[in-house]
Amino acid sequence: MKKIILSAILTMAILFSANAQDYKWFIGGKAGFASGKQGNVKTTYFTFAPEVGYRFSDKFALASYFEYRSLTENNNGSKAKLKGTVIGPYLRYTFLKSGIVNVFIDGCATFGLSDLKGFEAGLRPGVAIDLTKRLSVVANIGFMGYNDGKGVGRNRYGKGFNIDLSGYQSSIGFYLSI
Repeated sequence: MKKIILSAILTMAILFSANAQDYKWFIGGKAGFASGKQGNVKTTYFTFAPEVGYRFSDKFALASYFEYRSLTENNNGSKAKLKGTVIGPYLRYTFLKSGIVNVFIDGCATFGLSDLKGFEAGLRPGVAIDLTKRLSVVANIGFMGYNDGKGVGRNRYGKGFNIDLSGYQSSIGFYLSI
């Protein structure tokens, strides 16, 4: 697995250096945190996801993230922990640009790679704010789509289609165009 990840990083570095002058490539990442209590169950969720992508035009980009997730549930002293890594390719369509604000929708899929098993696919709305020509802050809010109920999608509702606007499906991060 380490060899695959190192090969992917090396390949991306070569591609970045070849196309750096046009700023079509971007690197960055997101982090998310949620904590809450429902009845006797306290839940804490953390995610960290570096990502890389390529802009084909002002409207379309293709990217992927490699994410670490940790979910802990405490039910009256009985703890359950689910943690692991996932990979999440997505196609981004930016449908509204107004000054420094870009509103988009990501068509995404998420695949479990380690302790997290399963699959989800759907849409994630979001907004990007261009702080400079090369630096943006990006937020995704919620998820609408299919989850196979095996843990990768953090879906409290089980297998099937759902709309989830909770903190578990929201994140914030930064992108640097290179």
